[in-house]
Amino acid sequence: MKLTAVCCGRNDNYGGHLIESGFYSVNSMLKTFDEVIYVDWNTDENKKVLTDEIDLENREKLKVIEVRPQLVKKLFGDKKMQPMCEVMARNIGIRRATGDIIVSTNTDIIVPSRRYLELLIKDLKENMMFTLARQNIELDHLEKQFGKNCDINELLPNIFGIIPINNHITSPFLIMDKNIISKHPDDTHPSLSSLIRGCGDFQMAYNSTWHKIKGFEETMKKRFYTDTHVQYKVIMSGGIVKTTNFPPVYHINHDRDDTHEHNDISMDPFTSNDETWGLKDTL
Repeated sequence: MKLTAVCCGRNDNYGGHLIESGFYSVNSMLKTFDEVIYVDWNTDENKKVLTDEIDLENREKLKVIEVRPQLVKKLFGDKKMQPMCEVMARNIGIRRATGDIIVSTNTDIIVPSRRYLELLIKDLKENMMFTLARQNIELDHLEKQFGKNCDINELLPNIFGIIPINNHITSPFLIMDKNIISKHPDDTHPSLSSLIRGCGDFQMAYNSTWHKIKGFEETMKKRFYTDTHVQYKVIMSGGIVKTTNFPPVYHINHDRDDTHEHNDISMDPFTSNDETWGLKDTL
């Protein structure tokens, strides 16, 4: 079973310590996964991509796709979108992933070790998505406790507890499907709600499931609701979404920028992506 992690970013030091956090995060992915695809979106022409500035082990597993500002402008002109357009970047990676199972994640996440992840994969089926609840940790704690230890995804469950107390979910194991999804008063459009906060930090499904729903919704080029909406797409295609707090996923805290515009969530019930989603015929 081949596993691919897809992540994306822009080398703009978002959060205040992007390179430092990326060291722990991307190394944990390269330890766990067979393939890691990093999509660099809209980094300034005079800067390196983020992964070129990080000391990485197992770099042979890493595939980097660059979408520089000149190409972004050529493709989208002056269309309203945030500088780091996650839906486009994630879809580019998902479309080119070769793993049987694909995880969409972020460069501030320490992913589970392979042995823990395989316990979860045993329960994963076609047309199903797992999303894991995160546990927040501080960068300075990691640096003091582990230094430059790239086996941190093996060590963390033993340090913080096999199943950590987590305030992001209300139950150790929850399921959402068409039978329980809430609806707006006019009963025409199911409301967008996730079982956990920060649900985009670890979303796992079979490659075929990602392709069935055509990835993330590419009209949602601003902030918020994009990860919740991809779960919604799984459900509307007849699938189910499960969430749990095991194996543990760790989010490295950082400063936030809440000035970006938000997406409009009143959208088509399934998808408006066409067959070229993920810039299939462009890159």
